[in-house]
Amino acid sequence: MAEHLEAAKTAVLGLHLQKHMTDPASPVAQHTGFAGMVQKTNLFDKINRVLSAAREKGIFIAYVKLDLSPGDYRYPQRGHFCQFVTAEHEAGEVLRPGTWGYDLHDALVCQEGEPVILGRHISAFAGSDLDNALKTRGITDLVLTGVATNFVVTNTAWSAIDRGYSCLVLEDCCTSGSEEMHQDAIDHLRPIADIWQSRSFIDALTR
Repeated sequence: MAEHLEAAKTAVLGLHLQKHMTDPASPVAQHTGFAGMVQKTNLFDKINRVLSAAREKGIFIAYVKLDLSPGDYRYPQRGHFCQFVTAEHEAGEVLRPGTWGYDLHDALVCQEGEPVILGRHISAFAGSDLDNALKTRGITDLVLTGVATNFVVTNTAWSAIDRGYSCLVLEDCCTSGSEEMHQDAIDHLRPIADIWQSRSFIDALTR
């Protein structure tokens, strides 16, 4: 895909890189195994290198945060992950503005002007302004990074192709609750997305 990577039509997305999803101090990140895998894979170091290379080429960068603020939103009640998050959410502690874990992780190097888009569910497109933000800029290709591979990355990729975007998943810039979960998700993404390592993406930008 390298020969088709056009900076003006490409966006790099950082998905659900909030403290509640990635930090060892978060009960959610601990319970799911996300925190341990983020540390084990040096995830933020790799994502930051990708972001730096993308900025040099003027590629659009955006971060999507999961926002579980009270309102007309109803979080699903079935499945262990949904049940766990629902219980934490009802206690008023998870993924709400003003709580510690709602913010993007401190290890993520963001720059002023890079938008933070709020979503309401596992796909980054669900209940968010992401589609509009991409279409108004003429974006056709999405480079996906984030936590977790088998949740937001997978769901966003499927939502993206339904909307006509092409997806490139950076395998080493995503992680899940275990190596097995991550790899299984990557294997299931291969039919609908190109799978690259971050180094390949950076090299493609410097050619």
